[in-house]
Amino acid sequence: MGKFRSKLKRHGKGKTWSKGQSATSNPEQMKHRLKAKSRFFQPNLNLAAATSTGLTQEAVHKHEQRQAFNKESTTVNDVAGSLKDFTLEDDENMSGTGTAPTGTFKTFKTFASNYSSCSNMSFKKLLTGFRTSSDLHKEMLAILSALTEIIRENGGGESSTEYFLLLMEQIEASSDERDIVAGVALLSMGIKSVPAPVLRKRFAQTAASLQALLQRFLESTNQSIIRYIIGCLSVLLRAQDYATWTYSSTFQYFDALLAFSIHSKPKIRKAAQHAVVSIIHGSCFMLPPAKTGEEQPDEPEPVPEQSKVKHHPASTRVTKFCLAQFKPEILANAQTTVLHTLALLKDTLSGFRTEDIRSVCEHLLSIMTAANVLVRTNCFQALHALFLTRSPNLSASLCGKLLAAIHEYRPDRSDVRQTLAWITVLKEGHLHLANLQLDLCMQALPRLIDICTTDLWLSDRTELVVGVSNCIKELLQDCVARACTTPEDAQRSRQSVAKIIGSIHKVLSAPFGEISKYVILIFSIVFEACGKQFGSELTPSLLTIAKRYDSQSGHRLQIEHTLISAIKALGPELILTAIPLSDGKGGMQLDRSWLLPLLREGANGASLQFFKEKIVPLAMDCQQKWKQFADVKNNSSAHIYELLCCQLWGLFPGFCRQPRDPDYLRQLAPTLGSALEKNPEFRAPIYDGLMELLDDSQSEECHQAIGQYAKNFLPRLFNIYTQKPNGTYEADQRKRSLDVIRLYIARAPAEVQAQLFENAQEQLTASAVASFEYDALFDINAAIVRVQKCRGIESYFEKYMAPILRNDKSKLVAKDEQKLKKQQRKTYELLRELMTSELASCQKFTRKNSNVLQQLLLEAFTTSCSVCQAARLYCLKSLLEGRSSLLYNDQLVMKAIPEAVLNYKEFSTRKEQVAEQLVKFIAQLYQDAGKINDFVDILTAGFTGDESLITNTILAFRAVLQQQGQHLTVATLEFVLQQVSVFLVQKSRNQSEAAIAFLITFIKVMPIPLVANHLETIMRSLSAMTKDTKRYCRIQIGYFLKKLCKRFTTEELARFVPGDDEVTHRRLKKIRKQMRRDTRKKLSEEAQADSSDEEQLVGGLEQKSYTYVLKEDKGNSCREFSQGNNYIYSPRSIDDILADSDSDLPEDMDAEDEGGAAGGAASAAKRRTKTKQPKSTYIREEADEIVDLADLKSIGNVLTSGSGKTEAIAKSLKAKPQLPNGGFKTADDGRLIISDKALRGLGGDNDEDSDSESDASMVEGVDKEPKAKRGMEEDSSDEEEVQQQQSAGAKRKRKATDALSMRSGKTTASSRYTAGGKGIHRQLGAGAGNSDAMSVKSGKSVSRPAGSEFSSKKAKGDMKKRGQLDPYAYIPLSRNTLNKRKRSMNSRKFKSVLRGAGAENGAAGGGGGGGGGRVSKKYK
Repeated sequence: MGKFRSKLKRHGKGKTWSKGQSATSNPEQMKHRLKAKSRFFQPNLNLAAATSTGLTQEAVHKHEQRQAFNKESTTVNDVAGSLKDFTLEDDENMSGTGTAPTGTFKTFKTFASNYSSCSNMSFKKLLTGFRTSSDLHKEMLAILSALTEIIRENGGGESSTEYFLLLMEQIEASSDERDIVAGVALLSMGIKSVPAPVLRKRFAQTAASLQALLQRFLESTNQSIIRYIIGCLSVLLRAQDYATWTYSSTFQYFDALLAFSIHSKPKIRKAAQHAVVSIIHGSCFMLPPAKTGEEQPDEPEPVPEQSKVKHHPASTRVTKFCLAQFKPEILANAQTTVLHTLALLKDTLSGFRTEDIRSVCEHLLSIMTAANVLVRTNCFQALHALFLTRSPNLSASLCGKLLAAIHEYRPDRSDVRQTLAWITVLKEGHLHLANLQLDLCMQALPRLIDICTTDLWLSDRTELVVGVSNCIKELLQDCVARACTTPEDAQRSRQSVAKIIGSIHKVLSAPFGEISKYVILIFSIVFEACGKQFGSELTPSLLTIAKRYDSQSGHRLQIEHTLISAIKALGPELILTAIPLSDGKGGMQLDRSWLLPLLREGANGASLQFFKEKIVPLAMDCQQKWKQFADVKNNSSAHIYELLCCQLWGLFPGFCRQPRDPDYLRQLAPTLGSALEKNPEFRAPIYDGLMELLDDSQSEECHQAIGQYAKNFLPRLFNIYTQKPNGTYEADQRKRSLDVIRLYIARAPAEVQAQLFENAQEQLTASAVASFEYDALFDINAAIVRVQKCRGIESYFEKYMAPILRNDKSKLVAKDEQKLKKQQRKTYELLRELMTSELASCQKFTRKNSNVLQQLLLEAFTTSCSVCQAARLYCLKSLLEGRSSLLYNDQLVMKAIPEAVLNYKEFSTRKEQVAEQLVKFIAQLYQDAGKINDFVDILTAGFTGDESLITNTILAFRAVLQQQGQHLTVATLEFVLQQVSVFLVQKSRNQSEAAIAFLITFIKVMPIPLVANHLETIMRSLSAMTKDTKRYCRIQIGYFLKKLCKRFTTEELARFVPGDDEVTHRRLKKIRKQMRRDTRKKLSEEAQADSSDEEQLVGGLEQKSYTYVLKEDKGNSCREFSQGNNYIYSPRSIDDILADSDSDLPEDMDAEDEGGAAGGAASAAKRRTKTKQPKSTYIREEADEIVDLADLKSIGNVLTSGSGKTEAIAKSLKAKPQLPNGGFKTADDGRLIISDKALRGLGGDNDEDSDSESDASMVEGVDKEPKAKRGMEEDSSDEEEVQQQQSAGAKRKRKATDALSMRSGKTTASSRYTAGGKGIHRQLGAGAGNSDAMSVKSGKSVSRPAGSEFSSKKAKGDMKKRGQLDPYAYIPLSRNTLNKRKRSMNSRKFKSVLRGAGAENGAAGGGGGGGGGRVSKKYK
């Protein structure tokens, strides 16, 4: 050691330090040390950082603004109006979460506003998005400031025309490239708002200048200047009238734009294509005429005297230009140019002339025979866009011929993406043809439906089945349904619709599997579309679907949904005729009882006569059998027929929905009346049926028919309601009968109402007060009095209601306190209904007796019970709203304030709502009178009351602040806030909860400057809360702090929090982290959205949605094919359909592409990049045939998904014998045992190639990695893991004995590994099986002592077993082992292992621990 030290002393190349300075050597910059040193002596390391005071001139200015108002006269609105640009931060980089209120006195105010006072809104983008680091922005700002100054010196108004003329002069006079670029950039901003007449007047000069600039910068590397010039030319050409397009010079400028539409630079190409599209579709004469006569100078002037032109004059030039790009030499050598041309056609084709559309479509069909899949894809896109725009330039005859031609380009069914694109184009074409000529569409539609049903629907690919189902659904809804609207239309298209139904029925009759649910659901659309006119044609399909119904079937929900649609469309009569419920002898077929709930749900527009003649006899028969079986004590059969009888009567509400024959009710009424009286179990469906007949949606004829039998039904309903119920079911039915009475009495004739009202009053007078009969009759009278005239209401009020409200000593008023409460509650509820009713008689009663009601309510305040307060408040509110001239100091208002505050927060939610409404109404009265601060003074008196009153007062202040906070003075607001802060720190939970609710409203409503003034008071009061209240209100406090952190930063809030309040500091830190996390997440989502918009396959191609996505309706558990009848597109586009995906590749191809790469990240990266790579094209061919790609029929042999290879592999797999478990052995616990021979491709299939490869490797002695079978790369078996561990050591050549042993499938005893222990070394045998079973059943595993499998049953210690490793045991280690307190417990584990091995008896120390029960604890 001495020698070592001497060497250190002789080493002189290191850096020397002066005394006491050795700590400053490395690193020299001590940023973190200084920061920690500055915070070392702080008592609490909270969020408040040790920074400078921040006393800047801006901060002083803000402080002066805060204190510059007279608190007694300044309102919140004044403060908010004068501090519109107020922010709490001095540095804009510090605050990323604060939101300041924006004002309207200035349109915008930014950094650039200090240098330019331009007020033209066209340049707002520059002024708001100005960047000081951009030289172009600086040049543009300088030019804009100079032009603005020139305009103002000459007395201009800063209009867009003035800026346009000056910018053109500046551009023409400039010679510097930077000035020209900045001027053109400003021109591209302002030219859009220049009036069209100005652009027409200056067209020749402006267009010539722009073209000269375009030629000058043609070879420039600056793409922006070319894009700006293209945009200016586009706006200039759009503003020209129709006559200007007859000049050759105009087409010269347009041809210049066309030349750039196939440019190699994506941004320039997109700008040019956008310009051409906007000219073709958005020129002034192409737009519809303006509806208003007002002239708008900032927009291009429309031409109202000229009708809309169907096609643009320049469309012929676009046609010639595009067709020139489809020459054979370009198709062969420059396919990218062809793709760019197709992208242009996709958006412009709908604006061409009919002849041009014909020629373009012919060329598109000709180039679709090419083997390039991208060309074919873009041709489909162009045709799809043509159909989707519903252009009138595409005539019906041309559309029909085009659809017939597209049928010839049908791809193979195995190519899913191409097939989906093809079927989508045809679908949109038929929809467009239906809009043009429906008859022609119906003639062409059966061909497409037949292809979909007989071929495409039978595919084994789910995505193709779904796409075809969506296609059929839309065609049925938009084409077939329109053809079956009226009987005349249906008769014209009967043959075509019958073919469509027959094609779909064939698929329904054929045996199939997974697609059955789609076929069944499609029939629900068929029933809705053409069920009313084609009932006879749909009957066979209906019977087939009904035969497939099974309660245990997986398609039960789809069948039920379809049958409900059939019932709605065909009617219950046709359904029950095709699927009869009776067995021919008048009895009920039990196996068809499943149809009854569906009939109840779907019946609409049925016949009451059918119900009377068909359903009622079945119900009577079931009722008779029910009683017969009940008499003989056959309970099971009796219960079955009881349910059937109730379900048959349950069909009555469905037959009452819009009945076709309401007059037949006269014959059905006696049956219903007797059922109400004699059969209580049938009352529920009869009530439902009566409610349907009395509903407002029914016709007037139906209301008159049901009103004629009010004299028969209402007395029966009265008797039912006055009977005392037995059990909850009868009580519910009794309440339901009162609802029927309320509706029925309104439909009854006036004389019947008067007679029933008189009889009900007599019975009420004769009954005992507060008895069950009295309450029931009072409810009946309350239901009848609402529809009486004003005189009848007044007499009832004086006789039966007023004495109860005044608590008079009368025989009609109960003397018992509990009964009186119930009586008053019912009376107040009735008074509330009368005062808030919209009936004319009730409103007249309220107006006529307003003073009487006011006096009665004010006098009854002391005699009213607490359960009546909600109804009392509603009555007071109704009185206040009914007054035409109500003053804020009216007696009723002054009496209502304390009552509203006292009952603001009670146990009933209704009270709180009506009290809040009443407080807000009264606050509005005071505000209209300019006395809102006086109202606050009145409410302040509530702070002197008890705990409940204080809580209600705080909540009342919250309501006032929410509605009238902007009109409060600053002094009043500060006083209220101080009072609330005092109650916040009290021990009462209710007061603290109300105070926090007030503070939440305060920071939401008040402007940021006022909140900032009181931020210290709020935060210190929040920290001073007691532990109990802070814990009780923790959720509200968390929400409050989040709201504060969104307006201010957490550092600002932490400055006002005391250092000893660690809980609040932790919460602020957590909120800050969460907000930053949310911000990062939002930015990443935006970045992903931006990246998804990048160019795919071909640069600049715009994405459009072409497919529809299935959604699963969880409500009825049936599949719907879209989100409604209107077109709601999915985010998937046709590019997404045709782009390759991992799901479309077979498993073997997926494995080959990945190349057996280890690691999920690498394979995931390959999968991510796979979608952006151009996909290969596959050709399907037979062994004896040669594919002629020039032949039109061979288009189906060019595939995009490698389906031909997939089929070949599938055939080869089918030819081989299928061994169980792939030819691998299976262990007792179900694991596959894969030997080294299988891993090296030597076992299983005995492939000669693999044998030869292995032989060669063995002979050469080269250490090659074992080649796993395809699909087994990620299977980490025990043998594979051992082999990886062995290969991870020193590399060496295998011995001949090892090669021979592996060749023969044998391994030595030393290399054999037997699984056991934990994790992947799981235990085998019976114990493992039990453990697995236990883990599956209860989620817990059976713990066994480590090493117990080596324990001996006859002696102590462990026992060696043949073919296994030496005894061992794992002692699990964890961080708990380092705990000093658990040291003795951990040491006992080792003792138990040694004891089990017999070490204490002097035996050799084994590794097992057979008897150690303490070792069984498992650590994760």
